[in-house]
Amino acid sequence: MSDSPHKPAITVQEFSGDAALQIVHSYGGGGFRITKESYVGSQFIMSRLRLDWSITTAEDVTFEGIMAMLGDERPDLLLLGLGEAPMTNLPVLGKALSQEGVRLEVMSTPAACRTWNVMVSEGRSAAAGLLAID
Repeated sequence: MSDSPHKPAITVQEFSGDAALQIVHSYGGGGFRITKESYVGSQFIMSRLRLDWSITTAEDVTFEGIMAMLGDERPDLLLLGLGEAPMTNLPVLGKALSQEGVRLEVMSTPAACRTWNVMVSEGRSAAAGLLAID
């Protein structure tokens, strides 16, 4: 510690790897840059965890698949970014997730990335499934 008169009330701790907050820095070209690392293909992220997501179209999204990605986690909100312009809001999936206590919001992948960054920076209980776009 220095002899500086500045005495911070709050110190922000940084984590490395998957323990770091999963911030989406960029998207496109078939992948994402998340927390300073590049990934090809669709991604599923929670506040401190990133997983490869084996979907290539909105039709690949299932309740069972989402539950497998969530594991024991039940965030308040699941953001699904399903390409450039999703053609469905997945009402059947939304109803099934609501029975698990998870609210579903379907939007474009770019909108989901922006919304995710705000939510995770605010410490909100959320997860995001992001379909890779070109």
